[in-house]
Amino acid sequence: MNAPRGLGLLFCLIAVGGRYAAEVLFAAGDAWQRGLEVFVVAMSALVVFRFSAGDPPRRPWTVLLLSLAVVPLIRISTWQGWSLAGIQLQNILLILGNIFFAGSIIGFGRVLGSSELLSERTGGARARAVLVIGSLALAGLAFIAYNVVELASRGMPSTGDAWAGAITSGVSTLSDAIVFAGGLYLVWILRPIAGGSIALPYLLMAFGGAAFLVVDVWLVASHKTAQTDLTDTPAKLIGALAFSCFAAAALIQATLLAPKAPRVSGPNARAVRRA
Repeated sequence: MNAPRGLGLLFCLIAVGGRYAAEVLFAAGDAWQRGLEVFVVAMSALVVFRFSAGDPPRRPWTVLLLSLAVVPLIRISTWQGWSLAGIQLQNILLILGNIFFAGSIIGFGRVLGSSELLSERTGGARARAVLVIGSLALAGLAFIAYNVVELASRGMPSTGDAWAGAITSGVSTLSDAIVFAGGLYLVWILRPIAGGSIALPYLLMAFGGAAFLVVDVWLVASHKTAQTDLTDTPAKLIGALAFSCFAAAALIQATLLAPKAPRVSGPNARAVRRA
């Protein structure tokens, strides 16, 4: 049960570098981004179907898949300008997607916490994990505090859609902070197992959550709501990094779950080599 070291980093570099090159050379950065968003959905679906129907990890991966699958719907609704009862549909979808997003990392924690993988971890080890990750999660709380103060400074929303936008921003920031802190917690408790390979997907999820947190602050500072509203290149690259982290996490998880060819030894091995 091993994954190639550096696979996630390599994928992220290719994804973000490709996004930048497509933007600069062909003015097709948005097309690259749409492809990346579809790819992460496809990779997550692959992971879901690699698990058997009764495997406990399949459920949180399915929830993560649903949260990521909402993104293409948000793009379409924004492009078409769809609304419901005077509220942009993108806001409703963003809230729904972020609820699934946070729910997935909570689900991973429950599944792994009750598994035999952690049966030998002591209560003290888990307490230290909570302490370390809790201190790191303060950074996420700082992001949340900034966004709340910034939104409050603009006064009370005056329309239903403005309220929806404010709620969307708050839910998104809280969700991303949960994924960031939850991912780090899972990395901390899983890192000694199987040489750390099992922890790699959750490390990438934590990085992805952190990147989404940066985008959340960027959106609020720019007085905008959705990533589709951001037009500056740095923000777009950070968004690409966030999605690439989750695509890489799914890619590594699929690699860990890939069926391995049986090892052949003795006379049969010699026959295979001759063939």
